[in-house]
Amino acid sequence: MTDPRKTAILLIIFSLFSPLLVLADWKTDVNQYLKENKFKEAQILLESSLPSLSEPDRQEALALLPYIHHRLGQTEKEKQAMVNYFEEYNQGEPLFEFLDFSVFNPLLEFWGRWKKEYPLITNINFLVPASAEPRSIPEMLRLGFDLSAEAYYKIQLEGQPLLGGWWSKGSHLIQLPLPFSYEEPFTLKLDVFLKTSLVTVKKRIVLDFRVRHRNLGQPQLAVQRQNTPVLKDIEGEVAIYIGNTLIYKASKYLQKKIPVKITIPSPNPPGTKPYLVPQKDQYPLHAISVIDAVSAIVKTVKDWRKKPPEIAPSIFNRQAELNFTFINPEQQEVRTEVEVRLKTEKPEILPY
Repeated sequence: MTDPRKTAILLIIFSLFSPLLVLADWKTDVNQYLKENKFKEAQILLESSLPSLSEPDRQEALALLPYIHHRLGQTEKEKQAMVNYFEEYNQGEPLFEFLDFSVFNPLLEFWGRWKKEYPLITNINFLVPASAEPRSIPEMLRLGFDLSAEAYYKIQLEGQPLLGGWWSKGSHLIQLPLPFSYEEPFTLKLDVFLKTSLVTVKKRIVLDFRVRHRNLGQPQLAVQRQNTPVLKDIEGEVAIYIGNTLIYKASKYLQKKIPVKITIPSPNPPGTKPYLVPQKDQYPLHAISVIDAVSAIVKTVKDWRKKPPEIAPSIFNRQAELNFTFINPEQQEVRTEVEVRLKTEKPEILPY
C-alpha cells in the first residue's frame, strides 16, 4: 500500500521542478513546430509559457510571436506584437541559436524588414541652449529625439495640426510655442503620427506642467521678455489744501511700458549723404520687377517646404525636465515656479 506521505512529497517535488522542465523544453518544442509549419501549436505553446519565462528566454519568445502571427496571417496581432517588443527592448534582436537553419533564415529576413521599417522614437528630452541662464524662461519648448526609420509624419498639439512632412532616420527636433498662462497646473498632449510601408502608429507625448506660487512678501524686480504686454495704467493724484478746504486737485495717468529695443539701421552705401535716399542706380540697390520678386518668394517657400526639419546642433543640452521661475509684473510679491516633465505612452496602431 502506498504511503500517503511519500506521495505528497513526490507531488511537491514534481510541482517544484515541473516549471523548470517546461522552461527547458519550450525551445525544443517551438523549433520542432516551426520546422513542421505547425504555427498554431507554436503560438499556443509560446503564449502559455510566457508568464513563467525569465530573461533572456522571455525576450526570445516575444521576438518569435510576431513571426508566428505573420505566418498565420494575423496582421493586426503581428503589428501589436512588434510594438510590444520594440517598446520594451528597443531594437535589440535575440540570437535564436536554438532554431534550425530552415527556420532561422526566413525569421531573420522577417526581422530585418521590420527593423528597417518600424519608426521607433527613443531618447526624448528637452533641448536647452547651452548659453541659457539657469531657471530662465525659455523662448519656446524644444523636444529632441532619435527616430529609427524613415517615415512620413504629422504632429498635433491638443488635437490641432502643427506640422507634417517626411523625416529621415536619425535625430530630430520639434519646436513648440510656450504657454503664457501659469495660474494652475496643466498638461499638454502632443501626438506624433508616423507612417512607413509596414505600419502607422501614433506616439503620444504628455507635457506635464507643475506650477507653484510663492509669496515673497515684498515686490521684487521683474524681468520680462520683449513680447510681454504693457502694464496697466497707474493713477496718481495731487491735491492742495488750505486748512481743511480743498482748493486744487489734479489726476494723472502714467503708463509703464517694457523697454523697446531700437534697431539702428546700417550705414548708407558709399557716395550718399546721411539720411538721404540713395540713388537707384547704385549697387546693390538695383530695382527688380514685381513679377521677379514674387517668383523668388514662391521658390523660397517651395524649397523651405521640401527641406526637412533641422537636426538639433551640439550647442543644445539634453534635459529630462525643465525648470524656470518668473515674477508677475502685476503681482511682484508672487514668484511662480514651473516644472515641465515628459511622459510617453505606448504607440497606438492605426488602421491606415
